[in-house]
Amino acid sequence: MISSSDILNASILIVDDQEANVLLLERMLRGAGHTLVASTMDPHAVCELHRQNRYSLILLDLQMPGWMGSR
Repeated sequence: MISSSDILNASILIVDDQEANVLLLERMLRGAGHTLVASTMDPHAVCELHRQNRYSLILLDLQMPGWMGSR
């Protein structure tokens, strides 16, 4: 069973092109007790960051300019 401590110590990556969204999510997650929160505004950095850190959760804006998922 996963404990509350495991959840709060899971590594999280926030990916968004809007700084306000990044700051808001960081504040909310840290306020809820999460300790390993990282962020980037560069969609091209996500794969390499994940390779290096093996995030437990990636919160990804799917409509970022310049990202292949954007239309």
